[in-house]
Amino acid sequence: MNFTAFSSHQAHIKHGLKTGIAAVLAYILADLCNLKFGYWAALSAVIVMQINVADSIKMCWYRFSGTAIGAFIGVLCILVFPQTPHMTMLALFLSVGFCAYMTRYNNRYKMAAITTTIVTLASLGVPNRVEFGLFRVLEIGIGVASAFVTSITIWPMRASEGLKTDLFKQFEECAANYETLMEGFLDKQSSLIPSALEAFNSKLTKNREIYAKVIRLERFIYVEDTQLLGMKVDILEKCASHLRAMLHALNHVHGEGYNIIMETELRQLAKVTAQAMRDIGSKRIPDEQALHNALVASQQKLESLRKEGATRRFYLQKMIQFFAFYHGAQFICEDLLRYTRERKKINARRVKN
Repeated sequence: MNFTAFSSHQAHIKHGLKTGIAAVLAYILADLCNLKFGYWAALSAVIVMQINVADSIKMCWYRFSGTAIGAFIGVLCILVFPQTPHMTMLALFLSVGFCAYMTRYNNRYKMAAITTTIVTLASLGVPNRVEFGLFRVLEIGIGVASAFVTSITIWPMRASEGLKTDLFKQFEECAANYETLMEGFLDKQSSLIPSALEAFNSKLTKNREIYAKVIRLERFIYVEDTQLLGMKVDILEKCASHLRAMLHALNHVHGEGYNIIMETELRQLAKVTAQAMRDIGSKRIPDEQALHNALVASQQKLESLRKEGATRRFYLQKMIQFFAFYHGAQFICEDLLRYTRERKKINARRVKN
């Protein structure tokens, strides 16, 4: 995980304590159920415990469903193949080979291969092999259930909370990058290093993946405003895309730079746009009127300058550079305006309902 909250010293202390609790709980429950090999329950609990709730749920389902499939295949092998060395090896070969092939379609068959091996081999020499194998599956199920309950009830570290923390920092970084780009542009189009946005962009790659986990797993357990969270992920991706285009425009024209006549309007546009980014990251609704006014003012100023023929002082490459950069800034502001208006509509509907 890339989340700062999940990589902290405190988070790992909690994770260690929770894993220990889950293992002990699983072993105690297995003992209360008079299951012979309670260590399978404890081992399963340790395997499936993850540092955040979404990954724990995913791992629990992976192990439980894989165990169920593997148990079925293992019981089938016991019923079909006689308990002789050669037939046992053949059953093991066919069952494990089938599960390994099926991982092409779903990774849970890795767990199925482990379970069918346990059921087929651990039951050798036991009077009732099917019953023996099913009890081992029950032990695994107890371990999975213990890990699940521990994960969601004791210091639950939700993926959604980690994502919110990261989005706050990423919006702040996005605003700072935007201001740096605008400053370079207004300073006679001073170029920046091509890798100026690499560190920022690399932090966005996991957002969509983690948001999908929240949608698929956590929202069924916790009350979460997934619509707003998704909107934030979307708008940050759009802003990052426009920033890349602005950096490209800034860096790919050589020659003498120009003082930008509409500097005042662009600085105001940058100011309110950067503030809007920080507002979104801080759970505030951006100032719609300020965004609208800054956008209209820059558009009107540009239109006025074009009518006056001021843009004629640019040679073609510089003119292309200016409009490419300006349109990037314009699109960011327009996207933030759409986000703000949609957010207000959602809030109004919720108040009404």
